[in-house]
Amino acid sequence: MKQTHAMVVPALLGLAFVPVTSLAGQWGLGVGVAVQQQPQQGIDTEAFVLPFPSYEGERLSLSLGSVSYSLTDSDRFRFALEGQVRFDGYDPDDSAMLTGMQERDATFDAGFSVATSGDWGIATLQVVGDVLSRHKGYEISASYEYPVKLGRWIVAPSIGANWRSDDLVDYYYGVRSFEATAERPAYTGESVVNASVGVTLMREIADRWQLVGGAEYVLLGDDIEDSPIIDKDRETVAFGAIVYLF
Repeated sequence: MKQTHAMVVPALLGLAFVPVTSLAGQWGLGVGVAVQQQPQQGIDTEAFVLPFPSYEGERLSLSLGSVSYSLTDSDRFRFALEGQVRFDGYDPDDSAMLTGMQERDATFDAGFSVATSGDWGIATLQVVGDVLSRHKGYEISASYEYPVKLGRWIVAPSIGANWRSDDLVDYYYGVRSFEATAERPAYTGESVVNASVGVTLMREIADRWQLVGGAEYVLLGDDIEDSPIIDKDRETVAFGAIVYLF
């Protein structure tokens, strides 16, 4: 199956979605448009429509491809169990430059996160690993976000970094010996650190209706950028959605 959402979905999950109206047991459903630029050779910038579901309970949170359950009830500190779909895979049909490569599958990562917040902002540390034994690796992410209320808008700029293990990088960005060609040498990926900056925008436009938007820029580490199937040093995504809260 052609995975045109390979980079956009993780980026959307990385951009915080905090409802303007926060009520326990709050469901949301919307539709959004996303534009992405992937780093693989031969894949052009794409735009497409995505569903935008969400649920925010006292402990349980659900969003597109992710689930989180808090084990604490403090407003200032949160320790949670995390699960999220990793859509980093691709199909060789995505690009002529990937012909001869084996398909790289999506998977489900699970782990935990620790977050603390105050007037200074929100800091989060997350550790997740592959539970389906696809890439067999894990990832450690750290982020800082500073939400600001500007009139009816909430603007939340953020910065972050993530460390990906050897196995994770090699599975999604490596080239196995039998996949190698004269133009695409074999390549073994190693652990890498990626850096990111982003912003999320939210506004209540009517009773139970919200506008949500954002953008993220990810600077890829050297061991991803050096892969022969990669021709960009970055991933970028922008999106906008309208959401109805039940």
